[in-house]
Amino acid sequence: MIIAALLVLLTTAPAMASDEIPAETPAASPGSQYRIGAGDTLQVQVYGEESLSGPFPVNDGGALDFPLLGPIEVAGLTALQAAELLRARLGDGFIVEPNVTAWLDAYQSQPVQVLGAVAKPGLYYLKGATTVLEILSEAGGASIEGVNEVRITRGGEEGDVTVVPYEDLLGRGEGNLKLKGGDIVFVPESLVTVMGQVNKPGDISLRDDLTVSDCIAAAGGAHETANLGRVWILRGEERIRVNVRKVLAGKAENVRVQAGDRIFVGESAF
Repeated sequence: MIIAALLVLLTTAPAMASDEIPAETPAASPGSQYRIGAGDTLQVQVYGEESLSGPFPVNDGGALDFPLLGPIEVAGLTALQAAELLRARLGDGFIVEPNVTAWLDAYQSQPVQVLGAVAKPGLYYLKGATTVLEILSEAGGASIEGVNEVRITRGGEEGDVTVVPYEDLLGRGEGNLKLKGGDIVFVPESLVTVMGQVNKPGDISLRDDLTVSDCIAAAGGAHETANLGRVWILRGEERIRVNVRKVLAGKAENVRVQAGDRIFVGESAF
């Protein structure tokens, strides 16, 4: 009875047209949902047909030039769908019941730039669904402490910019967007600004254990008119006074600065 029921189901199920591309089904491999694009290379294996097997680059028009078949449009398909399409075309008068598999051999159609304060800035290629955190991990993570934010630009340099607080991204996954080809992920360097009576006022890149006296030194040192007894850290709504004269004399503790701090060196009255 069970066998008879199965035979009925098989004989009554609708047949798929030879050129029909099936809907993608979930697969275990992380790149199974990746959509092929120009610049990618598709590795094709037609069992028993060495001349039809090998790597095939996808041209700028989104097609690969396949023996016997000529140009085959594969842009926008997954590797599984491309294999089914090739199987259908080869089976239409060329090979009896061809056995075709395909997979991505090189990913180059969906570039993402990762720039700024990361260990390995550069150009990366998406190999499937990839989030901001995943691409930052691939780039080695932030290269400095005190990163404030990550900026994701969609649509090229002039595109829409999404600013994500770095702590929220790491701690709660907020703003962990799925990336698209052409996106730019930028991690700005954290800066400290030195103002007032120093020789070279301006911004300084934050690094580990950076102190107020380090910042003054990096700004070219105190000007001759400076009053090192009246140095202020402006941190949001806080005003933190630091007596750098006593710090340098070993009579007071130096103070570590934070990203976004502004240091103001006062002027001597004499």
